[in-house]
Amino acid sequence: MTSRKGLAALGALVLALGGCQTGAGAGSGATSSSAVTPSAAITEHESGPETPLDHGLLVPRGATQLGPLARYRSPRTIEAYQPDLAAAVSRRGVADALSAAGDNPDGVAAPEPPEGVVSSRPGRDSFELLEEPPEPDVTAAFMRIDGDPTVAVTSMVAQIADLLPEAGLDPADLTTYCSVVSERVQDCSLDVSGVTAGGEELRVQMAVDPGDVSTRISPPSSLTRPVMQVRIEETGDPRLDREGGDDDVDLSDEVVDPTSRVVWPAMDLDAPQATPLMNGWTRPPEATLLLSGFRPGFATLFLERGREAQQIARDFAGSLGPDVPVTRDVVEELNEVDTTFTAVAPSGERAVATHVLTARGHYVLLSYTPAPPPEG
Repeated sequence: MTSRKGLAALGALVLALGGCQTGAGAGSGATSSSAVTPSAAITEHESGPETPLDHGLLVPRGATQLGPLARYRSPRTIEAYQPDLAAAVSRRGVADALSAAGDNPDGVAAPEPPEGVVSSRPGRDSFELLEEPPEPDVTAAFMRIDGDPTVAVTSMVAQIADLLPEAGLDPADLTTYCSVVSERVQDCSLDVSGVTAGGEELRVQMAVDPGDVSTRISPPSSLTRPVMQVRIEETGDPRLDREGGDDDVDLSDEVVDPTSRVVWPAMDLDAPQATPLMNGWTRPPEATLLLSGFRPGFATLFLERGREAQQIARDFAGSLGPDVPVTRDVVEELNEVDTTFTAVAPSGERAVATHVLTARGHYVLLSYTPAPPPEG
């Protein structure tokens, strides 16, 4: 990966050449007009290239993951296991009632907690009553591209192409998954589905935001670099055993030689921390903004207090309006607890907020998808 000193020299060259770098091959595609070094408050939450994502996918060379992964159960999986959970709750209710009657023969009711109080800790796993709770089937990662954007993006697409060979991806042709105007990259996105070598049905989405090309302003906390979001969702039967999977698959990590010449736009500076982002959302003062994106909208936050993290996640999901229901799902894993709040409006507008409790502290990962444009 390009060193910080190398980035500084390359950034000066970018400025001298008018703010652009061609991406016709490896080592050509830096975007910032001046090197920006992340502060210690940011670097302690970074994970470098080859950090595992899911199903064998890794953080690509030249990219840095900010914060942990967001892992949660899809609405399909939650719905598929609801009958099992309802039966378990019913059995538990009968057992609890019998136990309570023995412990409290006078029938004195326990005091109810005040309304609106948010706990500083997440709840227990939503499916803890099941002998084998369903695993999360959605994983999302948020990354900053510190190295050559062409190398990072084609490397990520090459991995996806190896994982889903039926998707027909050509990593070398950026114009098939990046919007390019007069050889200048505006953004990149792909949304592919297929079956892995291990027989798992997956949907993989990738989006890259280089910043606002017209204003040359990058998203807050992006350090004037492009940002990348990757989302992996298992789309097969939720009730089938998913043990094993493709985590041991050796996917391509070769540098791809692009077949098309592209220029990655240089950004002059980051947008202010108070910039409204997703649906008007702004960073709460108590949160450290580790990374954010304009298109699609996302933000990665770090907080010291769990109560504040829970409240931010709840409020973000609830921002679609009082008439849009918000679902809550808790996943307990070995080293962390993920609490995800999801809201989907009738228009298709979607807000997802995951509070991740780790040994290091509390993270909140937010993503927003606007309503699709009307047909016709």
